[in-house]
Amino acid sequence: MRPGILPALALLVAGVAAGQSPERNLGGPAPASARAQRAYEKANGLFEQRKLPESLAALEEALSADPSHVPALTLKAKIAIGANRLDIAGQCLERAVAADPSSWYARFLFGFWYYLRDDWSHALSELGASRKLNPRYAHAPLYLGLTYERLGDPRKAVTFAEEAIRLEEAAGAPDANSLLAYARVLQVLGRLTDCGNALNRALQLYPDSRDVHFAIARLLLRKGDPKAAAKAAEEALPLPPGDVTDVQIRYLLVRAYSAAGQDQLAAKQAAAIRAAEAQEAR
Repeated sequence: MRPGILPALALLVAGVAAGQSPERNLGGPAPASARAQRAYEKANGLFEQRKLPESLAALEEALSADPSHVPALTLKAKIAIGANRLDIAGQCLERAVAADPSSWYARFLFGFWYYLRDDWSHALSELGASRKLNPRYAHAPLYLGLTYERLGDPRKAVTFAEEAIRLEEAAGAPDANSLLAYARVLQVLGRLTDCGNALNRALQLYPDSRDVHFAIARLLLRKGDPKAAAKAAEEALPLPPGDVTDVQIRYLLVRAYSAAGQDQLAAKQAAAIRAAEAQEAR
């Protein structure tokens, strides 16, 4: 899975960001716009309750009243992204940005949409615009960093990851995915001590994160400690699902046990991988 997809899931279960009011008439909203806002608020409430079909129906009502209602368009885009309907999401986001180019949230989602499509130049443009419009929104620099990581520029990726973590720290605590992205590029740069510090911070905040334990296992294997790597990977395996799959963890265990000279344990993990692949092929 592409690095950074998991943070997207968090975006899809969050309410629409503040600061997106479509109302610009100082004398009060026009009747159609007021109807759209009411329908949108209903849709957003249903979305937060995970009632997606009902939310979509309310969004259609909102957009029927006001086809340029930006919050309704961005919410519909988020639902479409969650359903892997990038075509629908793109149409909504094009309309949202055309209706209000100053909407930092619409620009962010459009940049994220380009990121999912591997369109790096447009992703950088939209994410950069979102960052300028709202310098306090941590996801914009986070995805700028992830985009630069995909472009093979880990130094810029580190700079933006650090910015995202600073913003999250200021708001309360950094997200595990920001710390994981930061640690990943630090490891690419060979800054293994800094990588370990970032992962230790992530472990303190998210001790039950499978992805954090797996990242620690990878770092330990990179540092030449296969027994400790195997222990960290074994700890990751029973934890709740995350971005990392069972098979990925077992592949790492095969490498770690083999490097530690524990061939029987390596063979056991290899057999588990074959069994999982056979089950998936049925």
